[in-house]
Parts: sequence; structure tokens; C-alpha cells
Amino acid sequence: MIDMEALEILQDKNTSAETLDKLSADTNDFVRIRVAAHLNTSAETLVKLSRDEIDYVREFVAEHPNTPVETLVELSEDSKLAYWIGGNRNTPLEILNKLSKHEDENIRSSVAVNPSVSIEILNILREDENEDVRSAVEKNPNS
Repeated sequence: MIDMEALEILQDKNTSAETLDKLSADTNDFVRIRVAAHLNTSAETLVKLSRDEIDYVREFVAEHPNTPVETLVELSEDSKLAYWIGGNRNTPLEILNKLSKHEDENIRSSVAVNPSVSIEILNILREDENEDVRSAVEKNPNS
């Protein structure tokens, strides 16, 4: 059962990074998922959560804008997280390049909308066999 006080704290956009760090150790999966998704969660807390046993927690860490590059590189080794890694603007270009060639069109689409992807990768994805990938390129602000 979810602690209602914790839920209220997690819904507050002004919750401090320190409070979120404390909640990141909660035994409830949903609380840790919400911590991983909260915009005020610190890089340090996200690093801890990147080792969580629950896939959903790691997915939110993989897409979080505060996740350190080193952590994104580590998480990129887990194929289940490729979609979220591909969409994170902090993902290194070499990983985006690798993901842009992934067999899963959803992962290629995630890379295509990433505002940090290179023009070279966008031009390759613009010619992708999959219509959804090509459409995703058009949604990229650099397209």
C-alpha cells in the first residue's frame, strides 16, 4: 500500500532533491518510479535508482534529463532501455548512432526525435524504410 503522504510529496513539483533522495529508498516500487520521474530528482539519486531491480524505475532514469552521461552509457548496455536512452538529449552521439541502426523501429523513432541527434543521423533516418521513423524525423526541432 502506498503511503498517502509520500504520494502527496511526489505530486508536488517543488519537492526538494533531499526529500526525493530519502524517498528513493522506499520499499514501494511505485514511490521509486515517481522519484525517478520527478524533475527535481538529483543526478546522485538517479545514479542510485539506475541500479533498481524494477525495469520501470530504470526506464524513468534512462529518460530523465538529470541522469549523468556515465549512467546513460551504463544503462545503454541493457537492451530493454534502448527506447528511453535513444530519446534522452544527454545520450552520447556514439550511442545514438548505434541505436539509429537498431532493428526496432520504435527505438529508431526515439532517436529521430532526440534534439541532440546529429544532422548526419537525421539524414539517414529520413530515408528509413519505416514511415513512422521518417515521420519522427520531421518532429525533430533540428529537422
